[in-house]
Amino acid sequence: MRLTAVAATALTAAVLTGLAPSPAMAGSYPIKDRRLTHNALYGTGQFPASACRVAPPADRGHAAVRAYLTTTYTCLNTAWGRHLRTHGLPGAKPSFAYLTRPDAPFCQGKAADIMPGAYCNPTGAIGVYLPGPVREYAPEVGFLLVMAHEYGHHVQRLTGVLQGAAQERYTSKAHVLEAQRRYELQADCLAGVYIGSVWDAQKRSVPEWGTLIAIAWSLGGEKGSKANDHGSRANRARWFNRGFAAESPAACNTWTAAPDRVA
Repeated sequence: MRLTAVAATALTAAVLTGLAPSPAMAGSYPIKDRRLTHNALYGTGQFPASACRVAPPADRGHAAVRAYLTTTYTCLNTAWGRHLRTHGLPGAKPSFAYLTRPDAPFCQGKAADIMPGAYCNPTGAIGVYLPGPVREYAPEVGFLLVMAHEYGHHVQRLTGVLQGAAQERYTSKAHVLEAQRRYELQADCLAGVYIGSVWDAQKRSVPEWGTLIAIAWSLGGEKGSKANDHGSRANRARWFNRGFAAESPAACNTWTAAPDRVA
């Protein structure tokens, strides 16, 4: 989930290269790019309930966790691919790499830089790295959230959100950070859309939902944090819950949200 320098979004690349020729962003920085504000993704309607079931990992070793994440990846491909193609949008699947060594290469860097996971924008690849303590103690729904969030970034790439955001003209560090937060919070919301659509079929419980919201909340960064690029705890939980409740990408237009909703 972390947006690192290794798997940096094209948002940052656009700032560094100075190649982005477009108007300012929503909220504090109003935008006009319709790939962000009026993307066809928002009109694709509710996800159909999915019967894709994933058994919890038999243990917390690499083989069992890899098998669980691979099955989750297959379920995400099936659900998102069908939904996007039904509405005339591209549904190509990303590649997936489960990394077991901290020095394993991923997206021009190494696995240790992406823990627990990241999406590589240049190649369209999801990478997950879960060292021993994370595998042992993280709740299973946390693994599900990692995969669903990173797949949300893939959906952004397929539907032109990434490209639209990358072509904005950034005028300040604050501008860049707001764009990154809108981008990341949208991925949180898209993760909620998918997880909401499979929740009943996977026979998930109310306590598991509470755990999931707590994880989403815990991953946020408050104002003044070292890197305020993913959104506050309250906003991460809020956008995930919006997607979960709606089970529709229509709930996930972070690009027109008020600035306090993407702080």
